[in-house]
Amino acid sequence: MDPLLLKVNKTETDSFSVNHFKYTGSFPGLWHYHAEYELTLILKSSGTRFVGDHIDRYTENDLIFIGKNLAHTWKTDSSKEKNQSSEALVIHFKEDFLGKTFFTTPELYAVEKFLQLSQRGIKIIGKTQAAIIGHIHQIQTLSGVNKLIKLLQILSLLAESTELILLSSEGYSQYINENTNDRLNKVHAYIMNNFKSSIRLADAADVAIMSPTAFSRYFKQRMQKPFSQFVNELKVGYACKLLMLHKFSIQQICFECGFQNVSNFNKQFKSYTELSPKQFQLKHRTMYVQASLYQLQENNPAD
Repeated sequence: MDPLLLKVNKTETDSFSVNHFKYTGSFPGLWHYHAEYELTLILKSSGTRFVGDHIDRYTENDLIFIGKNLAHTWKTDSSKEKNQSSEALVIHFKEDFLGKTFFTTPELYAVEKFLQLSQRGIKIIGKTQAAIIGHIHQIQTLSGVNKLIKLLQILSLLAESTELILLSSEGYSQYINENTNDRLNKVHAYIMNNFKSSIRLADAADVAIMSPTAFSRYFKQRMQKPFSQFVNELKVGYACKLLMLHKFSIQQICFECGFQNVSNFNKQFKSYTELSPKQFQLKHRTMYVQASLYQLQENNPAD
């Protein structure tokens, strides 16, 4: 099932929203996305976090930045649903909330690049995490221009930090890193358009107008991984996206993603996700059932 498109509410007097969400028991756990960027701080709860095709544990003080239109959810541990409340501080803002060209100004170049990276979801750690948590608590008490300045301060700290962990794979988000030179962008675009087939290093080298040996060395230096690994990660990421739709068989997904046989597909998938395709699909099934029930309730409200 596809993730739900949710509308993020804010007041008419604010250009962005800051909300303290409190739930008795668990978070709603709906698999969803929205046009807004999102910064979420978990205050109370623990469980499993889903961002794109990334799955991980979360606990209190988990701090995550979600890019626009990136599907995500937090699922509370079932053993704790009845024994504790779940709370989170969440900031939402649209890309153009300060005007369509605001983030393209020279002074905000680093922030613009950070927002591009967030299309894969970002976990904030270390000293940056501690500093941002303090600012998020402060922003709740502010209004007017001071509230806006605090958000820009948060974005500035995030843009300058090296304590960031990218979550979802490039294959899931099909994110193209614009912070590279024109040659690598052309290669990246070529890979994105052809990774479903049997793409060869020699073909990518032709796009870069380089010999295969020189290109292999160049690609590994720029992307911090061999060409074959990069392509396989894209294939697996795309496979995750298809598996989460629950519309195709594993064999269909195998060939759709450019793998030559199911055996190799299973091997490559498990090497990157530590789960078999079937295990990965089953792990997501609960949240799809929840989303289905939610849509049913929305389409057939009680009288």
